[in-house]
Amino acid sequence: MMKAEEYEAWYGTPRGAWIAAREFALMMRLLRPEKGTSLLDVGCGTGQFSRRFAAYGLRVAGLDPDAGMLHHARSLAGGVDYIEGRSEALPFADTAFDYCAAVTSLCFVQDPARALAEMWRVARRAVVLGLLNRHSLLYHRKRGRGGYAGARWDRVADVRRWAAVLSPPPKMRWGSAVFLPGGGPAARLAERLLPARLPWGGFLAVVLEKP
Repeated sequence: MMKAEEYEAWYGTPRGAWIAAREFALMMRLLRPEKGTSLLDVGCGTGQFSRRFAAYGLRVAGLDPDAGMLHHARSLAGGVDYIEGRSEALPFADTAFDYCAAVTSLCFVQDPARALAEMWRVARRAVVLGLLNRHSLLYHRKRGRGGYAGARWDRVADVRRWAAVLSPPPKMRWGSAVFLPGGGPAARLAERLLPARLPWGGFLAVVLEKP
């Protein structure tokens, strides 16, 4: 596992900043949240995406089981409330938030279906998942290495299986980004030219919306 300082430092690199921007843009395009609404960021780590959601204009709480990550997140401010807890047993009432997000955190959860059910329970409008895509060049290059060690790589079919027991049944939208993970000129050109509906980006975003 990466230390908090190493995790944040990676997002400060040109490649890390570009990847995070592409991931966030895709999630927001699919989720379309209203400013001023509330969002729970599940598995928030150092709050990298929590702060992005807050800067967009959402009222954000971040939840993570790692006290060290949360301590670092609090030191960075950003207008986010941070809570220690686990995705499989969220310490919130039903429909406590308008939205729930889990950005590359479910890939380290042993029972993602249970975590999704908990997110569905506390979300009033929708859940957005940011996943590591098994059908991607990133998977073939990075699986089992570095910060990806121990991570699970998922597919849209996996999310459909997890969501099969949710009530009410969700409406699903998905897209992918980061088709070439290097972050160089070729990768950035490909990102502009390739549509998000292609299933081969390293980052898979799935929105599950309540009817």
